Amino acid sequence: MSTAGRQPNQNSQVTQRNRGARYSERTDHGRVRSGDLTSKAVVAIFVAIIVVGIFFGFKYFESRDQINAQIHYISHEEIDEDTFGVWVDVTRNRPDEPAYCIVQAYDFSKAEVGRREFALAADGRENVRAFVEIPITAQAVAGDAYGCSSTMPPYLDTEHTIYE
Repeated sequence: MSTAGRQPNQNSQVTQRNRGARYSERTDHGRVRSGDLTSKAVVAIFVAIIVVGIFFGFKYFESRDQINAQIHYISHEEIDEDTFGVWVDVTRNRPDEPAYCIVQAYDFSKAEVGRREFALAADGRENVRAFVEIPITAQAVAGDAYGCSSTMPPYLDTEHTIYE
C-alpha cells in the first residue's frame, strides 16, 4: 500500500499552540503562576519542619549524655528474711547537685521482689560507695542497680540519706 496520494488525518495535525500546552511549555510569557508559589511554600514549610525536628532531636540526645550520676552494682548480701542489702558505686558528674538512684532485688525466676530509691545529697563527693537495705516481699537471690537521675522526686530527703 502506498501512502503517496493520501491526505493527512485532520486529528493528527497539532498546531504550535497545542503542542506547547501538551509538552508543558510556558505559554504565559514569564508570568508567575499561583501554583508555583503554593508548591514553593509547601516545600519551604516542609524543610523548616525537618530542620526544627533535627535541631530538637540533637538537643534531646545531647541532654541524655549529661546524666548527673551513674550507678554500678558491686555485690549483695541477705540480711534477714525481710531485708536484702546491695552494695553499689555511684559516680557523679556534678556532685554539687542532688541525685537519686534505684536498686532492686530479684528472686530465682528474676522477678523483682524489692526496690529501693535512695537520695544522694549535694555534698561535693564524686564517688560514693553505698550499702542500701531493700525491704523484700519474697526470698531474694540477686540484686541490681537500676539507674540514677538528678530530677529529685519530692518525697525523697537529701538531708538524711539512708546509706550513711
